[in-house]
Formats: sequence, structure tokens, C-alpha cells
Amino acid sequence: MDERLKALKRTAEYLASKYKVPEFYSHFYHQHAKVRHIYFSDPLIQLVRERVEPELKQVEDLGHGLYHSRKVSWDCGTLLSIELLAASRRSSLQKRLVILGIIAGLFHDICRHQDNHAEVGARKTAEILKDFPISSDEVTMICRAIRNHEAFVKPVPCTDPYGQLLSDCLYDADKFRWGIDTFTHTLWYMINNQKLTLFDLLKRFPWGIAGIQRISWTFRTPTGKQFGPEIIEQGVALGREIYQHLRNLVANDDQYYNYSH
Repeated sequence: MDERLKALKRTAEYLASKYKVPEFYSHFYHQHAKVRHIYFSDPLIQLVRERVEPELKQVEDLGHGLYHSRKVSWDCGTLLSIELLAASRRSSLQKRLVILGIIAGLFHDICRHQDNHAEVGARKTAEILKDFPISSDEVTMICRAIRNHEAFVKPVPCTDPYGQLLSDCLYDADKFRWGIDTFTHTLWYMINNQKLTLFDLLKRFPWGIAGIQRISWTFRTPTGKQFGPEIIEQGVALGREIYQHLRNLVANDDQYYNYSH
């Protein structure tokens, strides 16, 4: 990554540090911690991680690699545990669905670098998971969730209620990353990968922030609808700060002005 982009990323991280932890992560701290424990200790998850994590690390420069997918997997598992607890489902079913949610989160952007990445990624995931102790019905649930995770695309309804819940939780978990993470991580890797100039970035910034705002109305689970908008609002506020910072840099610093053309 260009040194100037690294400096901008550090500035974004500093600005982000002034924001409080979103209520989702403080209110459900223990559930989130339990899911992270499962991620690092469950034997099936370990097998899946050994297979997929090296591949995700290779596409980290796209902004949707291991860092992103791991956080989506944790949030997806957490959302599932919350929604299943609210529905008073038995603990053995809860844990299995949380494991499936973690797996879906890890795989959801495995083909992020390709066109129609959700569909292509779902097909690749189905092929890979044939080698794991996961039933065909469970693979179908995971792959349908991956197909349904894209923003502003009408999802295909699931016939199974647990499959629908998994699909909705994966979507919400992925969209939680459209908050602060957009401007502390994803944005800078995408700029670097696409070889965008700061001038290009400034032109696109208002459009990008408007798109992030629209996500607030698309959350699918009760928990996502309750806690997701705050995450998005923080991202929008941080984005506006960074946009103003970039405008000032380009206007007042020849180094950045020249970099922008």
C-alpha cells in the first residue's frame, strides 16, 4: 500500500478511536465472546479454517479477506445465538446453527474478486464443503445465505425457517461491517487495489456515504434492526470526517494535490 494511503488509514483509525463501542458489542459482549471461543476451539471450525483462511489471506488486499470475513463470522454467530435464544430453541441446535453461521461468514466473500461474487462464491463453497462432516441440507443453508448476502439485491426466500434465519443473520453481520470498518480498513485496501487517485476518491465519496446510509433500512433480523442503524450512523459520521480531511489535504498540500491527478 502507498505510504500516503497508509498515513490516511492511520488518520482514519485515530478518528475512529473517538467513537464509543456500538451497543451491539457491549450489550451482547458475553454472547460475542462465546462465539469467538467456538471459532478458535471447535474441531469442525478448525478444519474449515485450515482450508479457507490461507485463501482469504491471499485476497486481503481487496479489503474483504480474512480480517473482514472473520469479523462477519463472529457477528453472524452472535446474531444467531441471540435470535435462537429469543425463540427458546434447544442448546444443541443453537450451537450447531452458530457453527454453520461461522462457516457461512468465513466463506461469504471467498470469490469477492469475481463478478457475481455471491453466486460464484456459493458454488465454490458447496464444492469445498463436500469434503467436510456437514450434511447436504446444512451445505444448502450455508450456500443460500451466501447467495443472499449482497446489498440492494432482492434475496431468494428460504423454505426452511432455520435456513432463513441463517441467511438473515449473515446479511446483517456483513452489513455491520459497513460502519466504522468501512473507513478504517476496507476503503483503503479497495483504493489501493483499484489504483484510485485521491481525486477519484473525493468524487465518489458523497455517493459512497449515501449508499452506506441506505443500508440502515435493510437489516433483516430483529436484533439487526435494533442495533444495526447505530453502527451505520457511526460509519457515516466517520466518513464525513474523513471526507472533510481529504478535501483539506488536497486543497492545502501540493503533495496530495499532485497525487490526486
